Amino acid sequence: MDLHLSGKVALVTAASKGLGKATARQFALEGAKVVICARSQLIDKAGAEIETETGAQVLSLRADVTQQADIERVINATVEKFGGLDILVTNAGGPPSGTFDDTDLTAWENAINLNLLSAVSLVKYALPYLLDILTDLKVR
Repeated sequence: MDLHLSGKVALVTAASKGLGKATARQFALEGAKVVICARSQLIDKAGAEIETETGAQVLSLRADVTQQADIERVINATVEKFGGLDILVTNAGGPPSGTFDDTDLTAWENAINLNLLSAVSLVKYALPYLLDILTDLKVR
């Protein structure tokens, strides 16, 4: 399938394994330049695997998307390396498994910070680059 992603720049968070890694791999297979980030040290291995499997250019960065400085660093590194940003996937893990009664308020707050607020922050910092696409397409 050709999704016309050749040369596009895709950023996928939480991409050291699982759904994030699979998503990044698929973008790479479609010809996109891929930036992946995660808190885990596995991110470099994931990037190397995707690069080897697909031949795509991959930038892997260690980052915690609950930290504003890390988000800014990832967006800036993406733009510096590839000249822009076309696609943003705000993937993240869920709260620890357990029952509602077993989950304390701190775990809920951490889940909200990771799953909701990180997505808001990522979009906030990526938006100027994503809006450039709309301008180029004369949609804006």
